[in-house]
Amino acid sequence: MKRFWKIICSFALIVATLCCLAACGEPGKEQLLKDYSEQIQQEMKGCFDFFWNEAQTADNSPAYGLIADRAGVTQGAGASIASVGFGLAAYVVGVEEGYVSKADAETRAKGTLQTLLRLQTNGSKATQHGFFTHFLNMNSAVPMSGSEISSIDTAIMLCGALTAGEYFGGEVEQLANEIYANVDWTSMRMTRSGKRYIAMTFNASGNPVTPWDYYAEQLMIYVLGAGSPTEEYRLDDKEYYDFTRAEGNYKGHKFYYSWFGSIFTYQFSHAFIDFRNKKDKNGTDWWDNSVQASLAAYEYCRDNVNLSETYKEGGWGLTACDSPTGYSGELGCPPRGWSSSANPSYDLIQGTVAPCGAIGSVVFTPEQSLKALKYYQSLRLLNGKYGLLDSYNLDRRYYATDYIGIDKGISLLMLYNYKCDGVWDLLNANEYIANGLDVLGFTAA
Repeated sequence: MKRFWKIICSFALIVATLCCLAACGEPGKEQLLKDYSEQIQQEMKGCFDFFWNEAQTADNSPAYGLIADRAGVTQGAGASIASVGFGLAAYVVGVEEGYVSKADAETRAKGTLQTLLRLQTNGSKATQHGFFTHFLNMNSAVPMSGSEISSIDTAIMLCGALTAGEYFGGEVEQLANEIYANVDWTSMRMTRSGKRYIAMTFNASGNPVTPWDYYAEQLMIYVLGAGSPTEEYRLDDKEYYDFTRAEGNYKGHKFYYSWFGSIFTYQFSHAFIDFRNKKDKNGTDWWDNSVQASLAAYEYCRDNVNLSETYKEGGWGLTACDSPTGYSGELGCPPRGWSSSANPSYDLIQGTVAPCGAIGSVVFTPEQSLKALKYYQSLRLLNGKYGLLDSYNLDRRYYATDYIGIDKGISLLMLYNYKCDGVWDLLNANEYIANGLDVLGFTAA
């Protein structure tokens, strides 16, 4: 059955791709890849090295395969389960790009998944109903103080695991599917004002709290939940259709916007799941939504170069990142759901740019993103052993001193997808992802 499903999905992808090329010819892509080949390769290799070098690799460690949330000056930040997800997909990229042997990458992926499965099944406090804690100790795999069980970070991990499973097959695939099958999506259900949502986490009593009630990066949760291999854990389409879709407009770019307007919210699910040429039952095209949001983000920084030196040249793509005053998730551009009453003119978002913002939209805005990549690499203090550091602010003469796993991950996977559709091709062939999209009512656009 699985082989048949892969053949059908592969055939459909080929037909869709040929139709797309016939219609639009992807003008300029081949030339852009040639013109920016050196810049793309430099950043991709740096991103991969983060995931390869910042993983726990001691054979006897209970945390084998866990990957640091960040690297650089900051010490003891722990592992991020989302970093693990991006890392599992990064190992696939590493093999295909020639950074590492397939045997070494497969061994790393298998060991990582064995760790995750042990955490799920041995009564560890790191998991609940199959969901994982956001931050874990790099040596013991014990939850970091104050860290929450996280539905979205678990979803990112699962997408990476399924990517690795499709690529390596065998035991890696079996482990990925078993971990996925153990996640009880229904345990994260919560109801508010007659609508049903998926929660972000559980409270101390084990009840789901803080709903995904607004559009953000969580599209992958609905696809994974609806496609679950375990029938009693499976979602229907209600959680997907009940969350708020608020439409905004910036300079003619109309799209459903997220709460903080951070550009990563329009990118993360698309790094794994191919939403091109698909619409849901309401006619929503999430691919075009991200294209319009990316163009709006680009235009916003171009329109406000007088507010910040950072926005000059290629600086654009406001997103959650390190800033001169610490990590901030409030960085994003309008339209968005939130604004500070004390800063109605969005003062909080002026002046700090993360390279991953523009780079993560390379599949949506290739020319603008690649031009930005080249510019970032021209800033000497923004470059390091893992490619581009997390962020910079020229007004404050600030350059980040750390690399952040999720930011390196979105940069790597989107550059790779732009080059060859690599991660998309793998998950297009996954029967569970296809089933999830079908349950949610997605059809060819």
